[in-house]
Amino acid sequence: MNREDQAKFLGELPVGRLLWRFSIPAVTGMLVNTSYGVIDMIFVNNVFGGDALAAVSLTVPIMLIMLSAAMMIGIGTNTLLSIRLGQNRIDEAERLMGVALCLFLVVTALFMTFGLVFIEQLLRFFGATGVTMPLAKRFLRVIIFGTFFNQVSFGINSFLRSEGKVSIAMITLIISAAVNIILSWFFLFVLKTEIEGLAFANVISYAVSSIWVAWYYLSGRTLLRWRLKYIRLNFPRAGQICHAGLAPCLMNLVGCLIVALINHQFLRYADTHWSGENGIAAMRICISVFHIIFAVILGISQGGQPVVGYNIGAKKYARVARAFAVMLGVVFLLGSGYTLIVLLFPHWVLYPFLRNTPELAPLTERAIRIFMLMLPGVSVTIITTNYFQATGRGFIALLLTMTRQVVILIPLYYVLPRFFGFDGIWVATPISDGIATLIAIGLAVYEFRRLKRKGERV
Repeated sequence: MNREDQAKFLGELPVGRLLWRFSIPAVTGMLVNTSYGVIDMIFVNNVFGGDALAAVSLTVPIMLIMLSAAMMIGIGTNTLLSIRLGQNRIDEAERLMGVALCLFLVVTALFMTFGLVFIEQLLRFFGATGVTMPLAKRFLRVIIFGTFFNQVSFGINSFLRSEGKVSIAMITLIISAAVNIILSWFFLFVLKTEIEGLAFANVISYAVSSIWVAWYYLSGRTLLRWRLKYIRLNFPRAGQICHAGLAPCLMNLVGCLIVALINHQFLRYADTHWSGENGIAAMRICISVFHIIFAVILGISQGGQPVVGYNIGAKKYARVARAFAVMLGVVFLLGSGYTLIVLLFPHWVLYPFLRNTPELAPLTERAIRIFMLMLPGVSVTIITTNYFQATGRGFIALLLTMTRQVVILIPLYYVLPRFFGFDGIWVATPISDGIATLIAIGLAVYEFRRLKRKGERV
């Protein structure tokens, strides 16, 4: 697609058609990508048991810390690329992409060094005990060695979305998920490896998808090009990238700290009926179920990102408002429907996870009914947060997330379990989600009025 076609495609086609065209591949890719995380949890629980599920769950926040850096660079670059394309500044976009490639290498070196040296301290911080530490350590060590592929697969794939190539981005996710699922099954059920087999499957899948996405860029099929002269560290542009991507990075990092707090609260308020490891495993299952609908919501947001970013750059504010409104309406309906399914049929939703560990069913069914209660509002909050991120106003996105997670959620996790035990941990989530939803609605109303005023002045 040449530059004139790009302008016509994102700036003139009906917004609804663009969102549909971009969101379907993005949603498909995110669902497939999420599926292998969910399937991994099912494999672990059914093959190795609840303690192994708790052990792998303890490694997830550390993996998310690794992903946070990729998000900061990838999403930050993606946001700036979309805006630069809307401004028709192709050369500047290519310079930004070159700097981002250097940042991936720097982050990889830091993570591998720090992660391997302090692996036990990290796991202990996130709640590992004598029961879970050996398994978690064996699993995580393999994951850390694959840091580079994790960074490249996620980060460079984000660049494709800025050009509107969501189908190619979807293929990258499908390749990664397919390889992971096949290898996980092969390692666990054919070779009958220990838990490290699951980690090797994860790393190999990221390596394969990294090779694919790098090949696509080098094949010359993209609007933007990797130019050797631009692949160097430029601190002003690196600062722009990190600033634009700081909000999702910090959101993820705060989320990781909250996971550590939750895990320690489970261990602290365990009783004779439910152990702390039971609580950690149940929470991991609830999050896995949530990630299914989260993948759909995030896919819709990613599909709308190039539409919003391009038209902001082109100063077509009515189209921006239309895209924002459509995304909000769609995710609210989807979130409401998914919530009803979970509330009415928790046994069937949880059955794949609990087939071989039915003793966890009473705890997990009660937890998920509470945990998912405010999902329709969460859907609106996610779209609003990502909208401000896509329009280059990461500070507002960051403020909304920090308000929910730091100002509201962390105090609730400290206070409520003292009175209600495990139930206090479950209840904290919908309370904070409800308050965050009200704030998100207020920001959305403000933004619609702002876009209307700016549109009248153009």
